[in-house]
Amino acid sequence: ALLSPRMSTGGEMAPQPTSLPDADDLLREILLRLPPRPSSLPRASLVCKRWRSLVTDPQFQRRFRDHHGKRPLLGFFIDDRLSCPFFPMLDRPDRISGARFSMPPNKDDRIVDCRHGLVLFVSPRPPRRLVVWDPVVREQRRLIFPPELESDQMHFNGAVLRPALGQGCRSSYFQVALLALDRWRTHTRVSVCLYSSDTGIWSNINSLQLQSFISTVEPSTLIGNSFCWLLTGRYRHVILEFDLDRQSLAVTELPPQVQPGHHNLRILPAGDGGLGFIHLSKFHGQLWKREPDSVWVLDRAIGFEQLRSTCNGDSLTLVGVAEE
Repeated sequence: ALLSPRMSTGGEMAPQPTSLPDADDLLREILLRLPPRPSSLPRASLVCKRWRSLVTDPQFQRRFRDHHGKRPLLGFFIDDRLSCPFFPMLDRPDRISGARFSMPPNKDDRIVDCRHGLVLFVSPRPPRRLVVWDPVVREQRRLIFPPELESDQMHFNGAVLRPALGQGCRSSYFQVALLALDRWRTHTRVSVCLYSSDTGIWSNINSLQLQSFISTVEPSTLIGNSFCWLLTGRYRHVILEFDLDRQSLAVTELPPQVQPGHHNLRILPAGDGGLGFIHLSKFHGQLWKREPDSVWVLDRAIGFEQLRSTCNGDSLTLVGVAEE
């Protein structure tokens, strides 16, 4: 007797053969696992027209970014008040020429932040403005200060971010937080407002007053969905937090046993993603984190004694934190 192609000898339905994946789908999965280096996709696109079509597809590029998460650090800028040179970090063939990113919007502007591939400049003198620069595509956007914050007496800082594509935002969409300090002998008024490139307008200004003269503002750090700045003064050292969702301000005091000096403390994300900081004393570092009940605890200590032989001075200096 002839057997039905769908029936086994025991009278049960035979399992359907597993269909092979489409050739392009299989190739996409292979290309998806290339290392997240700047040269990976461009070099793959040179293999043939088929590969070029796959790796240049916007949907594939989004999957590639999502699959690898954090991108490699290309390099860093140094604001030397002259040319803001770029120093590449990667080796060839991924090394980005310093000349490619050496286009400061204005020789008088100074860098106050760099995040998500964007560089934020602020003008030191009137007319006040911010410049958001994308060095990869060589585009810049100039932002005029809110009229309420246009003052020669104020000190300014800022922060920039490009919200994740996974949140449904366009890659060109960005937000800028402007921080203004109105400093007096006995107190400092702190104001922050948020600009959205989607609407092209500034939000309402949020302000609070600190009973201390604030002399220094360190660059911002993105903790969760809040910008955090370290504010140091004569008698008080605090962390200012600006919540991007609620657009609210909060102040967190540092532990009393930690006294920031010149370039020895930087805010950074704690291991659980919350607020933390590193405090450096000579060749010893301490990592602190804030608990849910707002209490600071010492997370761990780090020794840098192995760097002593390569250091000319008697201590190390913190120059920045790579938060991405």
